[in-house]
Amino acid sequence: MKKMMVMAAVLFAVLAASAEDIKLAVQAYTFRDRSFVETVETAQRLGIKYIEMYPGQKLGGDMEGNTDFKKISPEMVIKLKKYIDNSGIKVVSYGVTGAGSEAQWDQMAKFAHAIGIKTIQIEISKDRKKFDLAEKMAEKHDLTIAIHNHRQDCGAPEGVLKQLEGRGPRIGAGSDIGHWMRRGVVPLDGVKLLKGKFVTMHLVDVEKIAADKHIRDVPYGTGAGNLKVVMDELKSQGFKGYVTCEYEHMSPTLEKEVGECAVWFRKYQAGAL
Repeated sequence: MKKMMVMAAVLFAVLAASAEDIKLAVQAYTFRDRSFVETVETAQRLGIKYIEMYPGQKLGGDMEGNTDFKKISPEMVIKLKKYIDNSGIKVVSYGVTGAGSEAQWDQMAKFAHAIGIKTIQIEISKDRKKFDLAEKMAEKHDLTIAIHNHRQDCGAPEGVLKQLEGRGPRIGAGSDIGHWMRRGVVPLDGVKLLKGKFVTMHLVDVEKIAADKHIRDVPYGTGAGNLKVVMDELKSQGFKGYVTCEYEHMSPTLEKEVGECAVWFRKYQAGAL
């Protein structure tokens, strides 16, 4: 019995992630008041090394157009990739976006691979065929699909779990826990329900947990999300990857508040919380 307990403890240690296995990205939509180039410069100032790109942001710098995979020219893709590589920032995911056909998925995958993106965020819905296609195309193009949510009913943890029934490892939860809280969902409850299903997460803290779409984002650790226990739970589940800071609340102190999130996260990684 003692030997079995020791083996179980060793197995848990292997499966469980360390704080360093979870990295912080910033969703570029947070800085939608500026270009992608300016967003990268902001991330650099804040000490954030990873970005989730969204479609439609102006490229900026000496680049024309925006980050929409359907509209960006091949020449701008090459230029954008060179800029990203020189910046020291890594684009780890793209979304929230989607594609309505295999041809559009092929187009998006070509863009993703050119930039070095591995994870695509798509919006939750009740349409199972949408995710059948997404999973099929993820297999074809060696991508990972993350199911994102806003405040819709099917975006609650139970709805995401239902959509993931019977699916393989290419598709999983990319839940926004801030929007969960704006539905009245306690984040830890949702994270436990979706145990082992996360491929990424929008790590968000808000003022309070209540069914109210107007509840404001706040710096990590100052809101109702109890983010330390959320992160501890992700670690215990063996999650290794990126969590993304997204601020939907625009204010004159936006950059300062996102910077406070980054400081909180670094303290968490260092075991100082």
